[in-house]
Parts: sequence; C-alpha cells; structure tokens
Amino acid sequence: MRKDEIMAQQQLFQTIESNIYLYGGHFQRNFPSWHYPREQHQLFELIAVMQGSVTMFMGTSRRVISAGEAVIITPETPHESFNFSGDRLQFFCFHFNVGDLDLKTRIIKNLGNVVIPADSVVSQAARKLIQSIVVLEEANVQAAERKFRLEIFFLDFMIALSKSQPVVTTAQEYPEREVILAQKLASGLFAEDTTRRTFQAVCAHRNISTTYGHRIFKKIYGVTPTEYAKERQFSRAKGLLEIGENSIEAIALQMKFSSQASFSKQFKQWSGMTPSAFRKTQKRERHSADYLV
Repeated sequence: MRKDEIMAQQQLFQTIESNIYLYGGHFQRNFPSWHYPREQHQLFELIAVMQGSVTMFMGTSRRVISAGEAVIITPETPHESFNFSGDRLQFFCFHFNVGDLDLKTRIIKNLGNVVIPADSVVSQAARKLIQSIVVLEEANVQAAERKFRLEIFFLDFMIALSKSQPVVTTAQEYPEREVILAQKLASGLFAEDTTRRTFQAVCAHRNISTTYGHRIFKKIYGVTPTEYAKERQFSRAKGLLEIGENSIEAIALQMKFSSQASFSKQFKQWSGMTPSAFRKTQKRERHSADYLV
C-alpha cells in the first residue's frame, strides 16, 4: 500500500464492545388489591404503566406511577408494589443491565427511582419499545432473528437513556427507621403458614403500642393494617386460583378458612364474583394474553 493511500484512510471506529443483558420481559395484568412482595436484585428494572396506577415503595420513598409513566428501579434498591387504585392495572416490565459504566451512572443519576413523566423522551421510547416487541411477537421469525431484533429495539431504548436529562419529581420521603418498622409490622401480620396474626399481637412482639404502630403503618403504606391484610389475602387467593392446580376447597383450607362456603363468600365480597367465576375469567384472559418471554 502506497503512502498516499495510507494517508487517505479515514478511521471510523476502533473497538466497540456491547455488553447488554435482558431478562424477563412481560406484560402484567392485575386486579385491584394486587401486591408483589418486597424484593431486591442486582439489575435495573423498567416498569412502564399502560393502565391504572401502581404504588411502589423504593427504599424510603413512596411513588405512584400512572398510565403512560414509567420508572427505572436501580440495582440493589428494595422495592415493593401494590395496586391501591381500585382499578385494573396493566404494565410492561423487564430487567436489564448494561456494561457501559458511564451509561449506567447516567441512568442512576438522572432516572433512578423517580417517576418518569408520560411526555418525556424516555417514556415515549419505552412505549415504542413495547410496541416493537408486540409486533415482533406477532410475526413468525426464527429464534436467532428474534434475539437480534430484540437487542436492536433495546439499543434504541438505550439511546434515549443516554440522552436523558435529570428527572425531578415530588415524592414522599420517610425516615428509614419508620419504613423499616412498617415493613416489619406488615410481614409480621402473616405467619410462615399464612395464618393471620392480629395487629395488636404484632405490635406487642415489637414492644410498641398498637396506637403508635397503627400510626406508623398508615403513614408509610397509606392504608390501615386491616386494609393491608385483606388486600394481601385477596392477592394470594387470586394467585392460587389463577395457578389452577388445586380445587377451590383445597385453596379454602390452604387460606385457613373454615369451609369452602366461607371462602367463597369472602372472595365474592372482595371481587364481586365467586372463586369459580374468577377462575374461568382468568382462563379466558390467559388465552388472549401477550406474554413476551
């Protein structure tokens, strides 16, 4: 190669390393009173709400994410989710990680654990990502092509994250000791065998008065211990009915009801329908549901 040819070369790039990790993308549809227990992991988690609203406790913050909005939960952040709105809830969720340290820092600094407005570039990009995945799922493509297209869609979303500006939203912040106490009181309401404990007994176990415990609980969770316990029971009953492995009578016994009749009566008060009618509804919804992974 001549010297003038070497000088004419224009270097476009050297080495590009792309290290992305995607896990567990899915749509989630839930009834009112749905609850997902407290968890903590090493990945980012994107939640884009499509219908209703979800109340999330992240660290010492309580935030409500409504339809069109999104949230990116940062790694190692304890979080717990509820549907307190009384409406049906639908959202898209997936976990991810990126190898680029600068991008990871930017996501945490600008977008971590805050409500991302519906009209923001990131929320719009999240909706575009969801639409692209839905179209891909409806197409008949081979596994290898599907994988690469999913990565392309996600990289487009990463471009939006790389351009993001700090999002400032109001949130209810609480002293860490009060959040920890409320979480311990909440977990104490149910024994390992799912037997319901009285709130008075839970407070006595923590050496605090019932009045003080009730005040802290309502302050942090926004509902009374009784309302919280009912919602947890309702959520668990729906989960057992959706799985469909056990009979309604067996579920009633598992839920510590005295009989199938008493369980059916309580479930109808919760949902407006009998357990058998609810189970049939879920079978129809699963048949038409869009689960991505």
